[in-house]
Amino acid sequence: MNRQFKYTLHFPELHIQNMMNNSLKIIREKLQNNLNLFEWGYEGVAQTSGGHPMTRLAGLTNVRFVVDNLSKLGLFEEITESLKDSVIYTTGNDYMVIQANEGASINSRLTTLKVLASNFLDVLLKTVPNEDINSINIKLPPISDFDQLSKVAREIHIGLTQLIYSDEINGETKIVSVENGSIWFNVFVGASAVSVIASLVWASAVIYKKFQEGRMLAEQVRALKVKNESLEDVLKAQKAETDMMIEAEAQHIQHEHFKNNSPETIERIKNSISIFADLIGKGAEIQPALAAPESVSNLFPDPKNLIGLESKIKKLTA
Repeated sequence: MNRQFKYTLHFPELHIQNMMNNSLKIIREKLQNNLNLFEWGYEGVAQTSGGHPMTRLAGLTNVRFVVDNLSKLGLFEEITESLKDSVIYTTGNDYMVIQANEGASINSRLTTLKVLASNFLDVLLKTVPNEDINSINIKLPPISDFDQLSKVAREIHIGLTQLIYSDEINGETKIVSVENGSIWFNVFVGASAVSVIASLVWASAVIYKKFQEGRMLAEQVRALKVKNESLEDVLKAQKAETDMMIEAEAQHIQHEHFKNNSPETIERIKNSISIFADLIGKGAEIQPALAAPESVSNLFPDPKNLIGLESKIKKLTA
């Protein structure tokens, strides 16, 4: 039995909870990329020996790819789920021949989905500002009240400005746009500051990973029910090793970006690393502008793959 689908163009099928996890700029970019692939063939073919009219659908590899991506973005969930439950997902082939009424229903749903996605993209293109390549995107950790917002904003302000507010870097922290849901700030920082922040975020992610390893080690030692003195010795040794790593990461950043080789600069860098390592642990992300060239975006760690992240110091000395 074929289901009948009716959709209006005010986007009732947008799944807001899933969309909140993505910035509108990322959704816009992914929509543009996917709509370029969203083409398929639909034509009638000769009737079968039983006299049933048949339809040929082609280009299904790209169709399934686009439908899956829109579903992951939380867009038009009702129609994407109906397509994922349809016959086009029963094969990995790029084309199939099915009964005409079923083919017409699938073609209608694909057409509706493309119209909805295209109209939504048009809205985003008109309303979401473009990013400067010398800006960064900051995703705040989960915030429940103004006190938390003030505290996190203050930590980010200190973590950035104590490094990039200098004659040498000449950076700034101008908030260009803010998106709700998961709160994303697009912040213009200046050309010289982007690479400094990238190094800071990379080092902070490395230290966050070290913090996680320390917590796991402490849990394992506690599980062995060792004496408190032994546990304290392990925790002190772990903290000393982490402090040494922070010192080494700070010295590396100073060597890469600052001419002034002073203890004060080292201390500011160490403080910024600790601040952002803590924020990353709470769910914050710092990413380059979507418009940034690959040579810049590669300087930032992938927030979805922190487990495999290695210190840049190791890479240089290997």
